[in-house]
Amino acid sequence: MNENDNGIVISSRVRLARNFEDFVFPSRLDDAGSAKVLEKVENALKNSDEKFGTIKLSDMSDLQAETLKELHMISDDMLRGNKNGAVVVNKTNDICIMVNEEDHLREQCILRGNKLSHAYKKISAIDDMIASSEKIAFDKRLGYLTACPTNVGTGLRASALMFLPGLGMTNSLEKCVNAASRFDMAVRGEYGEGSNSSGYLYQISNQKTLGVSEEEIISSVASAVEQIEQSEILARKALVESNEVMLRDGIMRAYGILTSAYRLPFKEFEEKYALVKLGIYYGYISCNDFNAFESLLDKYRPANMMTHAKKIMNDSERDIYRAANAAAELKQLTAKV
Repeated sequence: MNENDNGIVISSRVRLARNFEDFVFPSRLDDAGSAKVLEKVENALKNSDEKFGTIKLSDMSDLQAETLKELHMISDDMLRGNKNGAVVVNKTNDICIMVNEEDHLREQCILRGNKLSHAYKKISAIDDMIASSEKIAFDKRLGYLTACPTNVGTGLRASALMFLPGLGMTNSLEKCVNAASRFDMAVRGEYGEGSNSSGYLYQISNQKTLGVSEEEIISSVASAVEQIEQSEILARKALVESNEVMLRDGIMRAYGILTSAYRLPFKEFEEKYALVKLGIYYGYISCNDFNAFESLLDKYRPANMMTHAKKIMNDSERDIYRAANAAAELKQLTAKV
């Protein structure tokens, strides 16, 4: 793997918070109003080339809801909040709209890799389609009106999910976080505010939505991501220079566990997977299909794994299933060098 294909930026996400002008916020909306909001969204998108489908929260099984949450398609707030919530999703699952969450609409596009501009373009087209048929709550001075004041203005959150083991292992991440905060950027765990940073996964996003344009936000986040990416590459070089023997030994031990363990809790799988991914970057481990390798982390999350397996499993059964199946896939995809 070369530095231009380093797996540092895992995905890019752009989310727009929007509300309809003639409705109160979802927290005060009755059943009839919630149903009307969903109907308006579906009608606005019925002629879209994306071909959307709707999944109502009331129709979701616990497993389906947890699977969607693991894939960042719905939020904890939605699961805990309005029982009339729904998610409107396109066929490729890269565009989804949470309906009746904190706001009437949380429109988002998630793309693999470093593609913030492309994600913004795709979700902007959907946003324009909805706004062309429905009145959106907007103030000339404040911008888009949202349930949470921190989203007022553009209502836009742009983020990148980044894999930063170099900065984590060299204890340099705090310095990057402090630098990012000075430029109104936040560095959080994979699932946003309050979440842990397991497997060296971090979400970089804008904090400011008021007094800046959407284009300025996208440009600022893209610039921050590029700077952090370069810092990560330098940190990975420093890791090798400081003690390559210990580094390589840790990576190969992780590879041995992933390909030989009888049971693997997800947290341990995530930790060892991160080291193996780093080993692919250094060339200690060869990989014949990096995209397939990248998909393994989501595939073996608890709910997603049971969805793929088409059966409900307890903790122990999941750990044994994960160990056996992940090992088989890794052996097909990778080899020690």
